[in-house]
Amino acid sequence: MTPESTATAQAAATLLAGKRKADDAAFMLERALAELGIRVGDPDSWPQLTGRASLSGEPAVFLGTVPLPTIRKLIDTLVHARSEQHKRDQRALGHDC
Repeated sequence: MTPESTATAQAAATLLAGKRKADDAAFMLERALAELGIRVGDPDSWPQLTGRASLSGEPAVFLGTVPLPTIRKLIDTLVHARSEQHKRDQRALGHDC
């Protein structure tokens, strides 16, 4: 192999590894959203969610444009989860909640 082809192969491997990580993250997010009743691919719920990677291999997840009612549902769920976590933490410290 020439140095150029070796560098190209390494760059492709780096890009593919980043894309694989991003796809895994997108899949896990899609599963978590499904638990909340939010369907990925549904234009009225969450139309697009894809894994991407830069040429440097940095993984990213493209969320697409998400309808406001879906975002509100997600925010409410996250606020509730944080509140429950805070209550558990306070109970663990011996405080009454």
